Amino acid sequence: MVGKLRVRPATPSLTTAVPVEPDPRIERVTAGQLEAARRVHAEKPHELLGAHLDGPRAGELQALNNALMDHYRVHSSVAAFTLLFELNSRPFSLIATRIMRMTNSRADLGDVLQETFLAIYRYPSRFCPDQPNAFRNWSYSIIRNTVYRHLHVDGREGVPMDLMTDVLADERVRTPINESEEAESDSSCQRVYLTVLCLYAEIYERDLKSRDRRALQLVEVDRVPYAEAARLMGVRLENFKMIVCRARKKIFQSMVRTLGSQAS
Repeated sequence: MVGKLRVRPATPSLTTAVPVEPDPRIERVTAGQLEAARRVHAEKPHELLGAHLDGPRAGELQALNNALMDHYRVHSSVAAFTLLFELNSRPFSLIATRIMRMTNSRADLGDVLQETFLAIYRYPSRFCPDQPNAFRNWSYSIIRNTVYRHLHVDGREGVPMDLMTDVLADERVRTPINESEEAESDSSCQRVYLTVLCLYAEIYERDLKSRDRRALQLVEVDRVPYAEAARLMGVRLENFKMIVCRARKKIFQSMVRTLGSQAS
């Protein structure tokens, strides 16, 4: 963690880090996803989700996100969380990429997405469905906070104000509520994390070519710098980056398909 930081005014280039208006290309819910939401509600009825599914906004992504997140907050439903993961993987990737580009962050996109979904999984009690876009605003602030934690900030430069405005409460501050939440969620979180790791390992062995496995081994396990890893594999740096990117994308897409099929 970074120590004491001086805060400087936000620069114009950062004020648009999070889009105000939703992207219409990612705001639609498919018929299959809507049907999956109905199964979630049928398994564990929830007032807000039921009202949404029977209302005029049933096909709107953000309204469904709000209802699903509140369902997960109340019932700890794995099916609700899995559907949230499916619905928001692409929107989260787009917004995280935008924030990282605006802040010149060199964080790994996969790490940012993993930490974001893990925070949503562990702290549903911090969500309040009191506004039409409550989930979008809350989740985007988590993404922004996650990117912020990955930033290598020069102490003389300070932190832009717009990166501070939506940051979540400091989780290092211990309160009885914090202790209770973490005690209840730690064991289940560990089980989910272990399941994800096992799924990752299975896809790694089953679906990736030997070259792709070697590339991921070098950068994710051995922590070899990209330039050195490219030299060891005998390829150009640009080509090596593409190999790693495609391997990660293949694993991510396989995990989404698997988790989606489990939800159904």
